Amino acid sequence: MPDEEIPAPATEPTTPPQEASPAPEILPSEPIVAPPAEALTAQMGRNEPLATETPPAEPEGAVAEAEAPQAQPPSTPPSPEVIAPAIVPPTRNLIRDILAKASAKIQSKKKAKLEKIMLALNVKNKITNDEVEKLLHVSDATATRYLSALEKEGRIRQVGKTGTGVVYQKI
Repeated sequence: MPDEEIPAPATEPTTPPQEASPAPEILPSEPIVAPPAEALTAQMGRNEPLATETPPAEPEGAVAEAEAPQAQPPSTPPSPEVIAPAIVPPTRNLIRDILAKASAKIQSKKKAKLEKIMLALNVKNKITNDEVEKLLHVSDATATRYLSALEKEGRIRQVGKTGTGVVYQKI
């Protein structure tokens, strides 16, 4: 009898063929042990305990019906809505508030720069576009817009039409 080979037990696969892993040959004298944890994690949820119970030993000569104990199917998997936090789009009022705050900050910075130009005009009676560029560290176009805004407000006046001869004086 020791020379006889015991045929491998015939079983039906419980998982699809692409997920099935080759199971070790089980001899009747060996106890049946649960497969390693990494083999069950693909079928079970992360938070569920692994099945570690061993079935009762079979008598010698009996053919095992299953290679491993059947893992309990996981309870319904968590839905994606539960895992990912819900992102609530901002309301229109919130967006308007943010834009209003940003606009107010820009306007306050602009007023501060216009006051800086007026202080420079108090020190000397006239100022050019180039001087405003250097004073405020802005471009030629921005300096021109600042001076035009002060002219519209009636705080300064332009002397000259175009070119390098244009200066601005305090009224």
